[in-house]
Amino acid sequence: TRRCLVPLLAVPFCGINAEYGMPREIITVQVGQCGNQIGMEFWKQLCAEHGISSEGVLEDWATDGTDRKDVFFYQADDEHYIPRAVLLDLEPRVINSITNPKESDYSNLFNPENIYMSKHGGGAGNIWLVAILREKAYTRRYSTS
Repeated sequence: TRRCLVPLLAVPFCGINAEYGMPREIITVQVGQCGNQIGMEFWKQLCAEHGISSEGVLEDWATDGTDRKDVFFYQADDEHYIPRAVLLDLEPRVINSITNPKESDYSNLFNPENIYMSKHGGGAGNIWLVAILREKAYTRRYSTS
């Protein structure tokens, strides 16, 4: 059986709220297939709870209230709410399914600048050493120095 070790991390971000003495923002780091799949379900649930549509737009019924959307989301200049999330994977299949409009209603929710995938794909087959050696070989082979 396969285990998913620490696939989704919620990291309190710097910046202390003077009134409560607690972190104001939480950033999630989603790593690998399992982390990104669990993370996607996590964001779907948060969107539903806070009244944020799959496009990141605040629903009409959610405008009144005292919930703190800014803990997990930041509001962009165009009034969209964007998750405070970093998505990482060596194999692009899961992240591509999250960001593909044909496969996911939430394809426009995440900031593309916070999505990192291996340049050559392929993944590591759950073997960290393979990933490290493959990345080193790729860097040596294609470096421009």
